[in-house]
Amino acid sequence: GPILAGLGLFGVAVGLGAQDLFKNLIAGMFVIGEKRFKNGDWIVAENVVDGIVENIGLRATKVRRWDMAPAYVPNSKLADNAVTNFGQMPYRRISWTIGLEYRTTIDQLRRIRDNTEAYILGNDDFAQPPDALTFVRIDSFDDSSISLMIYCFSRTTDWGGWLKVKEALIYAIKKIVAEAGSDFAFPSRSLYVETLPAGTEISALHQQMPGV
Repeated sequence: GPILAGLGLFGVAVGLGAQDLFKNLIAGMFVIGEKRFKNGDWIVAENVVDGIVENIGLRATKVRRWDMAPAYVPNSKLADNAVTNFGQMPYRRISWTIGLEYRTTIDQLRRIRDNTEAYILGNDDFAQPPDALTFVRIDSFDDSSISLMIYCFSRTTDWGGWLKVKEALIYAIKKIVAEAGSDFAFPSRSLYVETLPAGTEISALHQQMPGV
């Protein structure tokens, strides 16, 4: 009796273990068959893994995280969760909001917008319409600035190459804004004082609060 009971418990344990094993094997076949990703792709599974796929096995997938540590992810985790495959995106997005000073005139705003758009549309580093969306627009009045929205895509999806394209765009925008006679805004506040205590000197107050 005790032996049979022990064998029964052992069988239940083996059955549960085999259930997880077969679940991962079936999930692995779906992952491979559906070609959701391949070796070298950058994938993100929310709360599961974020990194570069190195090997897709039947039971688990090896993903190299950005801290260079390998992660062995059961295939069932990749099959049951939404996986974003950044390795298959044709272009890589650049989305910025740049604040310009409120003293910038309408003519200066138009010049900055037009020259920035011309730089993007005339540069082979960027994907061009209609293949990819490209917007350069004066977007909104913010608390301390007038916002210029830049939305475009680089042709390269490689992280290093994308950073290089972004860096060149920053240099170009900096030059365009300076040549237009404007400048970039920064968060600021104005303090209006209606009355001052008797005996307060304006020069002393200015030394303590240079913005006054």
